[in-house]
Amino acid sequence: MRITLLLFTLFAFSLPAHAGMFSSVDDRANQISAHLQGNNGYHAHLARELADVAVEEKVQHDLPAALEFIRMAEDHAVQAGGGQ
Repeated sequence: MRITLLLFTLFAFSLPAHAGMFSSVDDRANQISAHLQGNNGYHAHLARELADVAVEEKVQHDLPAALEFIRMAEDHAVQAGGGQ
């Protein structure tokens, strides 16, 4: 009983720590596009392109690659000034 309660408690506290994990690649790509709307800098263009590649990788069922591309897109979005 104690182990079950402990596991449930740990799971409940770990959900907010991994909240970004539950947003889809498509949602994150849409957020990048929305944040960078009107920004025509190098990093903004690169972030949008990387987000498009991430969505395409997700469509091709390569989730690890999609997550890496969306992470790179978010990094470049921050450098472009449209960060989170």
